[in-house]
Amino acid sequence: MSATSASVSAPDTTERTPWGQHALLYVVFFLMGAEMYLVSPLLPQISHAFGVTAAAAATVVTAYVIVYAVTGPPLGLLADRYPRKRSAVAGSLVFLLGNTACAFAPSLTTLVLARGLTGLGAALAAPAIWAYLAERTATHQRGRAISLGASVYSLGQVLGVPMGTLLAGFGGWQAPFLAVSVLMAIATLTLADRLESMPVTRPPRGLGALFRPWRSDEIRLGLVATFLLQAARLGAYSYIGILFATRFGMGLTALGLVGLLVGAGSMIGSLCAGAAFDALTERGVAGTWLSVLGALLFVPCAIVATTTHHVTVALVALGLWCVFGGVFYSSQQTHLASADPAQRASVVAWNNSMMNAGIAFGTTVLGAVALGGAPFAAITAILGLAAAAFAAVPLVHRRASTPLPARPRRRHR
Repeated sequence: MSATSASVSAPDTTERTPWGQHALLYVVFFLMGAEMYLVSPLLPQISHAFGVTAAAAATVVTAYVIVYAVTGPPLGLLADRYPRKRSAVAGSLVFLLGNTACAFAPSLTTLVLARGLTGLGAALAAPAIWAYLAERTATHQRGRAISLGASVYSLGQVLGVPMGTLLAGFGGWQAPFLAVSVLMAIATLTLADRLESMPVTRPPRGLGALFRPWRSDEIRLGLVATFLLQAARLGAYSYIGILFATRFGMGLTALGLVGLLVGAGSMIGSLCAGAAFDALTERGVAGTWLSVLGALLFVPCAIVATTTHHVTVALVALGLWCVFGGVFYSSQQTHLASADPAQRASVVAWNNSMMNAGIAFGTTVLGAVALGGAPFAAITAILGLAAAAFAAVPLVHRRASTPLPARPRRRHR
């Protein structure tokens, strides 16, 4: 049976999901999400501590993203060749060491290298964790299990900024990194003790195996859809703070509340997508229709949020923008984590890399036009519609290739 047909087959409701083990993995996701975003409020202190410009201090952020995007696919392939537990624990340990090195970094260069090490740990652990969630979850609950992971990661991102600010106020910019190290140490030890080690299907070896996911039309189109939607969704969001500050006169406190709205919207979208994905799967309908729907509904919300001059309308549109973005991300992650069971981690790693590449692309393209103008909204909309189209192609092709049931012949008297 193909991956496509398996994804819409009737689920086995006798399977059981080890939610206790999943909770440990969700803790790791929360810490990774929080650590990624807690750096932003620390940049002024880091800049002052090392006597460098704000732009130089910002390389602390880019080091993490670049290392994660580049090393994700090969590390995902590694996670497919060995038990998921090994990669999850090893990645968490590297992430822990990276944060510890950040807390005691004597120079900006050391801090940047340490952040790169942190990104390496996340790139090793995350694909293995996503694959573990897909494999160790009952089929009829897979959407909920993966969407919970996305929601917890979003929660970490939302709380990362206030957590970083609060801890830095007590112990300097090093304190947040040290706190994450302590919590990750506890999580890593618990994972090593409690997480079940399961054999994996060994994928093909060699350089060709790294690009094997791209040979599947369904996976390739899904990865391109992720690139396009994240270019629109997060590329445009990169400028929301500046846009709202300029257009509505919002200060740091107000923008912080906007960040909470964004996080809440993403969480709601992810959770709703998980339940809806499972419900569609039980009815024999491809859950990836949610990706198409999420991308399509994102478009009008983004247009309104970036062009309106009414603050209430802008906030409502932005909240819905994040809800539908969360729907797209969770449904894509659930679908791609099941598309090729022999290379689950590799496919998810490629999806995460395409997400980061999409953010970089969208930020660059949208930064070249007038902020909040018609071209800005048009480019965002085109990217979102293109994402919906790429996500829909395999579904339309599947329906077209499904033979219609034979019509009964009428007897002639």
